[in-house]
Amino acid sequence: MRPKSKYLAVAAGVLMAAFLSAIPYGACSAQDGDPHGTQRTVVSVAEADSLPTYGNTPEELRPFGRFVTKPYKQFFVDPLEFTGPGREKPEPNVDSVVIGLLAPLKRSHEAYIGQPMLQAARLAIDEANAGGGYKGKPFKLVVRNDTGLWGASANEIVTFSYVDSAWAVIGTVDGANTHIAIRVALKTELPVINVADTDPTLVETKIPWIFRNIADDRQMAYTIAYHVYRERNFKRVAILRADNRYGRFGVGEFRSGSVRLKHPPPMEVNYEIAYNHVNPDFSIQMKRLKRVKPDAVVLWADAEAGGHLVRRMRAEGLDVPIFACDRVLSPRFLEVAGPAAEGVVAAVPFNPEADNPRLEQFRENFQSRYGAEPGVYAAHAYDGAWMTIDAIRKGGLNRYRIRDALAEITSYQGVTGEIVMDNVYADRGPVTLATVRNGHWVYNEPMVKRVF
Repeated sequence: MRPKSKYLAVAAGVLMAAFLSAIPYGACSAQDGDPHGTQRTVVSVAEADSLPTYGNTPEELRPFGRFVTKPYKQFFVDPLEFTGPGREKPEPNVDSVVIGLLAPLKRSHEAYIGQPMLQAARLAIDEANAGGGYKGKPFKLVVRNDTGLWGASANEIVTFSYVDSAWAVIGTVDGANTHIAIRVALKTELPVINVADTDPTLVETKIPWIFRNIADDRQMAYTIAYHVYRERNFKRVAILRADNRYGRFGVGEFRSGSVRLKHPPPMEVNYEIAYNHVNPDFSIQMKRLKRVKPDAVVLWADAEAGGHLVRRMRAEGLDVPIFACDRVLSPRFLEVAGPAAEGVVAAVPFNPEADNPRLEQFRENFQSRYGAEPGVYAAHAYDGAWMTIDAIRKGGLNRYRIRDALAEITSYQGVTGEIVMDNVYADRGPVTLATVRNGHWVYNEPMVKRVF
């Protein structure tokens, strides 16, 4: 083989390997007697029922499910383990038990998410200390700001690990920053429980130190897709999203699901984010949306930007149903959008109106302390803090055993209801919907008919 041909062959092999590794359910298998794999059969109902399911993916939305038989390999369906040493380390003598919180608190467009996280975590820590702390020693919350600068979260995890001597960390929000943070946590062997990053790929890194207690965009995208296509019978649903990792990965499952449900989005439009102010013009985005004349629009945006976008859509005569991500549940969205928000439907990672005594007590305590209603991220941060506290009390002052205690959780009753953890340590609890009525969010309207 000539050198140039050799390099081309190697490059082709790398590209093929990358393609196959990107298929969540594994490579497809050829039928017996057909070595080239030119004949395929659809997975039967019996076979489909016997296949493990990742992320509660419905059969209709399985990647390549209409074309392949049982895959050679399915990913993310086996328990993720940590097989290294460390569990034998003795418990040190400390004055306080440090838990870290990494969140965007200032100089970030996501501070409206980070601040409620901090408030809820402090509430949980104070309650735990009132209940005796850890063997009489107080828990201490060490807080660090996630500025969003590339690599800054990595430095903060190093500081938590070696300077603060934290036993676990709660956070963070931005998908890119969290991905960087957990790669450092893998090296420093520090448990991280995520309560706000809904990037579906976060737990697909096979890092056994990351746990997530909030339903991700996969579940929310499935819920919206089945509602708009199966229950509302829309055909042309455009996508309007933030031009960052949150927007790109957030709509990924909706985009793929739309194709598999035979209604590919006619257009995907993005907008540029800004941390300190949002330009409310969006004239280019409106022009493109008007050009395709969609039946409905799926909006994946932060609260303030989402409010401006909804206002502009209504002002431009785009009076179509809008289905949005959970970030618009912030009061800022309603404030900015005003009357234009009427009728907007959003995905909700849990049911805020469930008959849950713990939720009612948390809501009462949060309002009494901070004078505000706790939102989606405050509730999940509170649960995440208590999951961490319980794991420390069970595992002791040993990061490896704390990790094991978190890994042993398959179901956890929190203020957000039942947190159902899968084999990659991600919450797969049910998602609900909410609709803006008379300037307020009305939960469980419409009722979710297909639960994922």
